Amino acid sequence: MKHQLAALAVLALAFISTGATSAQETVTVDEPVADGIVRVLAIGNSFSQDAVEQYLYELAEEAGIKMIIGNAYRGGQGFHSHWIDVTEANNTFEYRKVVDGKLTNKPRTALSDIITDEPWQYITFQQVSQESGLTTTFEPYLTNLIQYAQGLQTNPDAVYGYHQTWAYSHDSTHGGFANYGNMQAVMYDSICHAVQYAMAEHPELRFVVPSGTAIQNARTTYLGDNMNRDGYHLDYKMGRYTAACVWLETITGISPVGFSYHPDGIDFVTAHTCQVAAHEAVAHPFEPTVLDREGYPAINSIVPTGLVKLNFGGERTGDPTWNDIVPGIRTHLSIVDSNMNPTGILVTVTNEFSGTNSNGASYTSTKMMMPADVSQSCFWGYASGKFGQSGPRQSATIRLSHLNPELTYEFTIFSSRVGCQDSRQTSYIIQGEDTWADAMQSANNTSETTVIEKVRPRPDGQVTLTVMPGSLNNSPASFYYLNAMTIKCKK
Repeated sequence: MKHQLAALAVLALAFISTGATSAQETVTVDEPVADGIVRVLAIGNSFSQDAVEQYLYELAEEAGIKMIIGNAYRGGQGFHSHWIDVTEANNTFEYRKVVDGKLTNKPRTALSDIITDEPWQYITFQQVSQESGLTTTFEPYLTNLIQYAQGLQTNPDAVYGYHQTWAYSHDSTHGGFANYGNMQAVMYDSICHAVQYAMAEHPELRFVVPSGTAIQNARTTYLGDNMNRDGYHLDYKMGRYTAACVWLETITGISPVGFSYHPDGIDFVTAHTCQVAAHEAVAHPFEPTVLDREGYPAINSIVPTGLVKLNFGGERTGDPTWNDIVPGIRTHLSIVDSNMNPTGILVTVTNEFSGTNSNGASYTSTKMMMPADVSQSCFWGYASGKFGQSGPRQSATIRLSHLNPELTYEFTIFSSRVGCQDSRQTSYIIQGEDTWADAMQSANNTSETTVIEKVRPRPDGQVTLTVMPGSLNNSPASFYYLNAMTIKCKK
């Protein structure tokens, strides 16, 4: 059995500032063993965790290919640190392995044990993210790691490759972003040049996994710059799915476009968009492709046919007309209106709340017509003192993006916390083309709402909602709340 590896063969030319010349070739690799299993090992960190530990196995399974996936993981570490671990025998790698779709983790493992555990067919390397575009950080450590793996490989036909990581989101607060002037485009270009440099210096690296270009492609779509969950790691759903699609096509030569598998929380439109972003990256690994016609148009022209209703909290409601905005997912897709029609709107929690609870009012008399499980559940935060495990947060922020910029919007907000003896007034600031603010008393609230009218998004279709304690809030920790919100659209 043979598999086609879509690989990039970089010409043996000195890398110059204008970029290295490259050409495409197809590499055919015999199966290392008779069981027909494709074995892939990534030597990396949390960025390889984002890319290979979820979704790749399921995509390969749909393609009719069984995979064993290994990740030699050291969080926040790169070439230099990895080599120190090897030479000092510190054995601080975690051996994270996917077999039959199940992930296991063996902590404090020697890299040598990971390399020799399976007859790996494909082995990849990647630099730590903040140094991924800095070629001066590569050597001699990349050379040493490649030679070390070659000396240990149990499959004589193993093929080596390079995992191209992604640039940070434009608003990332990662300290390493300063290496690139805190500019996403500069970081992306630097990563591309660094990968080309590595390929030119190391002909033993036969292919590139262009995850970074795939993420950059996806950012040109209606999904926008929402591919990261914290400014640098990938979003748990669409970010990680996009990277998995890249790995699938790079390793197997099979395009993911049209595959039916996608994780919960991603609809068909988003899945297709991620698949195309990955496919175009494999075809053009060092140049982003503008995909503003994939999925929904980049400028949203949808006019919702009913209210857009958002339920905030840790519990999902049984009413499908309420869109559940739950923790653990940074960007929520598949937002529908009350007639269950898609809106194309994205909801992103950009500055997190402290937690969730279900201590809101079970009975309410507002015009929002909320079921009890909506009015009871909430996001909450606190702005002073010490409460629980997390530190105080002065405010929390939610970004609504891909709104139709030709419409105006009316926002109705509800918050409630029962059993209070103090004031828990919460302020809400909405910023679109202009700024609006209002406040409500969340303590024991059953009937009050805040209504902010005639909100027009910015030309890019974005509106932000900031939630914080009001001026009359006298609770000991300055608690603030958000339970539910409806959005009414007007032409």
